[in-house]
Amino acid sequence: MTIRRLLAVTHETTITGAPMNLLHLVRWITEHTDVEVHVLALQDGPIRDRFEAVTDVTVLDRSTLAGGAKALQQGLLHLGSRRAWRSVAAARLVPQLRHLRDFDVVYLNSLGSLEILPHLPPAGLVVSHVHELAVATTTQRPHVQELLRAGPDLWIAASRAVRDVLVDTVGLPEDAVRVHHEFIDAAGISSREISAREVSRLRRSYRIPADAAIVMGAGTIDWRKGPDLFIQLATEVRRRTREPVHFVWMGGDLETIDMVRLHSDLELAHADNVLFAGIRADPVPWFAAADVFALTSREDPFPLVCLEHAAMGHPIVTYRNGGMPELLEAAGPAAATGIIDYLDVGAMAAQVLTLLEDEQLRGAAAEELRHQVLTHHDVSVAAPALLRDLEDAWASR
Repeated sequence: MTIRRLLAVTHETTITGAPMNLLHLVRWITEHTDVEVHVLALQDGPIRDRFEAVTDVTVLDRSTLAGGAKALQQGLLHLGSRRAWRSVAAARLVPQLRHLRDFDVVYLNSLGSLEILPHLPPAGLVVSHVHELAVATTTQRPHVQELLRAGPDLWIAASRAVRDVLVDTVGLPEDAVRVHHEFIDAAGISSREISAREVSRLRRSYRIPADAAIVMGAGTIDWRKGPDLFIQLATEVRRRTREPVHFVWMGGDLETIDMVRLHSDLELAHADNVLFAGIRADPVPWFAAADVFALTSREDPFPLVCLEHAAMGHPIVTYRNGGMPELLEAAGPAAATGIIDYLDVGAMAAQVLTLLEDEQLRGAAAEELRHQVLTHHDVSVAAPALLRDLEDAWASR
């Protein structure tokens, strides 16, 4: 028997790793198979229309009444309620989910989507695709951690580092956890042409000199992604060279309290070579300006932005912070020189400068990474492999 209907649950529809990875998967399934896919979004966001262009989408809490019930539920949880919030959640969710019936597979994408599981109609197979590492996993609310252990029939880990957390920390059975590294439309990004004129215009708009190298970072503005470490890296690189090197961070809400703290760091460090550019609907032209990508995350399972830069032919430097060393090691020896011991800012600064100064090493690392991503992490390769695992699990349930 093959899967006929699949319910894909996303905790949000933002331009972040887990939702984007799901979008690639859903698009491939709908374009290349007969599987009927419906997407359930627990929270609305800026890429909902991209999902809607592919398949049917249900977004929770779009009415005033449901939104009020959600606020009450979250308030009760915040106050430490053990039981009262559950009846509010049921009253809020069951009416919104009645139409989502008769699915063969429920595919819960990220830990944040697990909380909906008790309110969904039964399905033949429940799959949890985990994109989180130790801190993100162990700081989930107790009921979510319990659902992670007891709810799914199969777990998909976004990297070997994630699998180790699920098996060694969470205690899941190793034979029920499958590793499927994240994937993107690598071929599409690799072949996309960004004109030198467009890159030059972007540089001028933020007064980045034409002869300055650009080190790119990306992500949300929070502890996990390490934007403060990005500033430290920039100041250390500037201390070590007289050549102009600018640092550009793409993504993140620039109106948060965390950004206020970062502005303090920028001011006190006199880091005028650092730009936080915020969220862009299409960051690829910015990415095209990069010479090196720096992943300063404290933990990161297998970030899509690294795959995007690799597909564009950019070398990567990363701390030993999760799954990205797996990509660099698999790519080859030149790429693997970008793996830096955890939070060793000096060593990362030294490697950034080595890559900027050594054109041969930079080119070799870039080509190794580009080849690895195109052959192993393009949606045309990775999505069918993931679907095969789902089909096998469904057939053997």
